[in-house]
Amino acid sequence: MEIQITSRHTKSKASQELQDAIGAEIGKLEQFCEGITSCRVVLDNESLDKTVEITMHVRGNHEIVGIAKAESIGKAVDEAVEKVERQLKKLNEKVKSHK
Repeated sequence: MEIQITSRHTKSKASQELQDAIGAEIGKLEQFCEGITSCRVVLDNESLDKTVEITMHVRGNHEIVGIAKAESIGKAVDEAVEKVERQLKKLNEKVKSHK
């Protein structure tokens, strides 16, 4: 799976440590649904709240999106990953029930 991480409204890119942590979290999501082809993570640092948007493309023309706002970027990543995880589980159940 290809993971693209971008930052918005910051003067610098996300640190390598943060990128590795996000990559590890996203990698764990592959166990919930087969066929994830790509993932885009946008870290937004515009206001007091930090925003994370995760967009995943799944085989079969499905797009999963999780957006979360929190006080820190770490909390926002965790919340967005939880939202995407829930949607992937739901999609996986739908696919299995139609077979």
